[in-house]
Amino acid sequence: MSHRNERFFTLQFDGASRGNPGQAGAGAVLLDEYGSVLYSFRQGLGYQTNNVAEYRALILGLEQAILKGCVNINVQGDSQLVINQFQGSWKINNPHLRSLCDEALELRNNFRSFDIQHISRDSNNIADAQANRAVYLPEGQVEEDCLY
Repeated sequence: MSHRNERFFTLQFDGASRGNPGQAGAGAVLLDEYGSVLYSFRQGLGYQTNNVAEYRALILGLEQAILKGCVNINVQGDSQLVINQFQGSWKINNPHLRSLCDEALELRNNFRSFDIQHISRDSNNIADAQANRAVYLPEGQVEEDCLY
């Protein structure tokens, strides 16, 4: 049997804001290699744009995956902007988004294997639900559910 951290995990992330900008939240879900949800995470972000919420959700998920000991990860999100900027195929003009992208890129260095891909909104409904719950949390507050 392989060590837990040798397994492959999937991280799905999503951001939400009520208005753009507006009250915002970040959500992320960590799944095992069979697609079962292990953990869900959400963080209140205060008053932010949707794009900031998407980046914060990616960062939240990566930080939590590192804390859980994951070293092999497949990241999925429905934000084409975040995925394409993270991969370097789209330019980042906004300095704040640039710093958030740089933070996420730095976190990527903690993984042995790392892949990131765009998925449809329909495929990202669990992370979306976490982000929508997070909108109601105080800024900075993180909640976690362990589901296994």
